[in-house]
Order: sequence, then C-alpha cells, then structure tokens
Amino acid sequence: MKLPPIIICLIIYISVTPFMVTMSGATQQPTLTRLDEAIRNRGQYETIKREAIQKARSEYEKASRDEDRYNILRSLYEAYRSYRVDSALIAANKRLEIARRLGNRSKITSASINLAEGYTRLGSADMALNILDTLNTSHLESYHIKYRNAVCREAYRSKIENCVIQKEREQAQIRLNQLTDSALTDSQETTRSYYTLTAEKLCSAGLYQEAINIIEQANNQFDFSKDAAMLATMGDIYMRAGQRDKAIECLASSAIIDITSGTKEYRSLITLTNLLLEKGDIKRAFEYINCAFEDAEFSHANLRTAEIMKIMPAIDKRFHDTESKIVRRTHIFLVIAGLLIGLLLIAIIWYIKALRANRQMIETIEKINKSLAEKNTALMEADALKLHYINILMRAYSEYISRLRDFRKNIYRCMKTNQYEKAYDMVKSKRSEAGDIAAFQGLFDEAFLSMFPDFIEDINSYMKEKIELKDPHHLTPELRVIAMMKLGMGSTEDISTLLHYSNQTIYNLRTSIRGMLNISWEEFENLLTHQSFTTL
Repeated sequence: MKLPPIIICLIIYISVTPFMVTMSGATQQPTLTRLDEAIRNRGQYETIKREAIQKARSEYEKASRDEDRYNILRSLYEAYRSYRVDSALIAANKRLEIARRLGNRSKITSASINLAEGYTRLGSADMALNILDTLNTSHLESYHIKYRNAVCREAYRSKIENCVIQKEREQAQIRLNQLTDSALTDSQETTRSYYTLTAEKLCSAGLYQEAINIIEQANNQFDFSKDAAMLATMGDIYMRAGQRDKAIECLASSAIIDITSGTKEYRSLITLTNLLLEKGDIKRAFEYINCAFEDAEFSHANLRTAEIMKIMPAIDKRFHDTESKIVRRTHIFLVIAGLLIGLLLIAIIWYIKALRANRQMIETIEKINKSLAEKNTALMEADALKLHYINILMRAYSEYISRLRDFRKNIYRCMKTNQYEKAYDMVKSKRSEAGDIAAFQGLFDEAFLSMFPDFIEDINSYMKEKIELKDPHHLTPELRVIAMMKLGMGSTEDISTLLHYSNQTIYNLRTSIRGMLNISWEEFENLLTHQSFTTL
C-alpha cells in the first residue's frame, strides 16, 4: 500500500529544506580552505618571525660600529614593519639617530621615510606627511623619490578614509591623484610600478575593464603569485569591477602569503571579509575579521584597527539576522514535524486496519522474510569474502614486515663490517620498492576483480574500443584508475598516493580514459558513482 501524497510531500520537505539551509551562504573555494588552514596555524608562522627578529636584535647588540648598527636596524625595521608598528617606529628612530651621527644624507633620508611610513601605519597620517615635507626633494636619489612617493600616497589614502570634514577629504584626494600622476610619469612603461599605477588610475576613473586588462597583462609578465601587495591590488580592482569571485581568489591568496610570512597587519584579509559578508558567509567573515582585529591590536596598527571597527557593526547585524532566521526556521520545522507526526500516527492506524482486513499482507510478509533470508545469505557470503581479503592483507602486511626486518639486518651487517658502499647501493636501489608496488597492485587487481567479476565487461560497454587484458587477473593502469574512482577515490592526490603513481601520470591516465570513452566524462563519473556493477 502506498503512503498518502500529503505525507510524501511533507517527508521530502523535511528532508531537503534543512540541507539547503545548511549549504546556503558558504563560499566554496579551495583558496579559502587553504586560508582557513593558514589562520589556524598562524602561531607557528609567528614563531618563525619572532626567531628572525630575535636573531637581528642579537646581532644589533653585538655590533660595535654605527655603520653595522644602521644596516641591522634596516632588517629590524623591515621585520617589525608589518608585525609591531610601535617597535618599527623605535627601530626607525634609532636608525635616524645613527644616520645623523654618521652625517650621511642618504641614510638620513631613508630613515626619515621609514619613520614616516611607521606613523602612517600607526594611523598618524599628518605626522607622517610633516616628516616627508621636511625632506629636500632636490637632493633625493631616484629610489628615495619612489619610496617617498609611495608613503605619501599611503598617507593620503589614510586621510581620505578617516577624514570627517568633506573638504579635507577632497583635498587629500586631489593630492593623491597628483602624486599618482607624478609617479606614473617617472615610471618606465615596462616596470611593475607603471602597470600598477596605470591600473589604479583607470580604476579611479571608473574604467574597470581597462584596469583589469592592464593588471592582468602585468601579472602575465611579472607573476604576482607570491607578491601579497600586488595580489591585494588585483583583488581591489576585481572587487571594484564587480568580479567578486576573482577578487576573493586574489585577496585570499594575498592573505595566505601575509599570514605565512608572519605579517600581523593585514589589508587583504579585511577587504576579503567585506566580500564574504556580501556573499552571506557570516561564519568565515567573523573568523577572518576576528583574526585581523587580534593581530592589528597586537601590532598596534591603528590604521587597520579603524578599518576593522567600521566592519564590525555590519558583521554583528548580519550575525544576529542570521541567528533570528535560524530560530524562525527551527520553529517552522518543529510545527511541520508535529504535523508530520500526527499524519504518521493516522497512517499507522490506517495501515493496521488495512492489515487486519487483508490477509494477502501475510503472504507479502512471508515473501519479504524469504527475501531477507536470501539477502542474509548473500551478506554472509560477502562477509566471508571480506574475511578472506582481510587474511590476504594481514599476510601481505606480515610479509612486508619480514622483508623490512631482513632488509634492516642486511644493512646492519654491511655497516658493522664497514661495507658502507654496499649498504648505500642497497638503500639506493628501487628494485625492492618496485617489486612491492607491483605485488600490491597485483593484490588489488585480484581483490577488485573478485568483488566485481563483470567490471571489465561493464566498462567496455562505455568504450569506443574494448579493452583487452593481457593477463586476466591484472588490470591495465587505466582500468586501475577507474577501479579507484569506483571505490570512491575521486581526487588525483588520493589515487596517486594509493597506486604509487605520480600526479602527472594520473592526469595522463585520466586524459587517456577520456579519449577512450564513447560518452561524456560527466556521464561516466555519474555511472561509476551510482551504477551498481555486478558483485559476488
């Protein structure tokens, strides 16, 4: 007897709706997964950073000449710049004091720009600009001019974001545009800075596609895959152009580089939080902004702290809105569950009356019992088969242990008798490993074909040309990859690890399989996943 349609509809609704609710809002990108892992492990990267700083500080304490101290302080400033802004300022101040003692104008200029950069990161843009204005530009080297210009632009960006008075914000924007034009004029057309400044200028003018074309051209020429700052710039441009997925990819990659290098003062992670907030990935947004806030507080980067505090109310509101929605959905599910229970009780009563009135149901039960008995027998046979292969596996593993023991003894004998060359040859040789791999693959082939005796025939039905086995008990490499996919091993890494092939070999075998199929790859994968091949 069939269930009433209303009960079927309610069961489907109860089963599917929570799953859809759970999946909604989560941003599924591999780069974000790697970023999650990097954030969880950021403590170990920070330890490496602290060790490098401690090493530089020890060198500074041991240095006896001002020239050496000045150079070591440069390394300390670079290490502290995105880690502890207050410590970076101390290093820049000491560096400036030493430069003045040395009376070297170039060193004084470099240290002064370092100091201004530190104040910018601390959120004191006006103080930074005052320091930069004291520098006589006519005596600056070309690299000093570029460095000064970059710090000036960063200071004016800070003023634009934090100015309360509209007129001051507009003046800062005008000055920023002037500095950008000046830097663009001084840059050669084949340099990274030229491409970056051009893209920023186009983006400011609203020419987003042109900006994307320029920055992608620069990426193809210089490869920004390991440059956190350039990846962050690319992410900003993609975001302003409305290409959210590409922006997330670039910003997440930038954040990973920042975190793994021990950086505590993030720009890309804060911008990424805004994008995830728009996509509704509240959990990740909260975790990322919390990480950025903790590290900004640690590094005393007031500029980043101010940016974070602007985002926190929006995250809090979205978090509470999501929580309210979950509560409402829970109430709805509880009401529907209550109705479903009531309907099920009615259905049970209805079935009980039907069973009493229809003796044919007894015959149906007997048939079911018979079918269950047959299935139990099949399960017992399957269990016996499993035990058989467990015994094979245990024997193989025991043999492997024995071979390792014999190998260790042979190495020990060689070393004891000073036959190091022979021991080295034994360790270097891959014959034993190749034999073990071949034995493992042979064992796998035998077990798989025993479990799926019609596997070759079923697979050949989807091939342009039938695959013929040279040895009926051994699979070809392509069939071995298909067998792994049938067992649920879908990723290249998993298959290469289990079969001891390289990732490139697995990729080539997959390509070969695609060319052999008379159906599409998606259909074939679906058949492997859902079709039940004949088993023992």
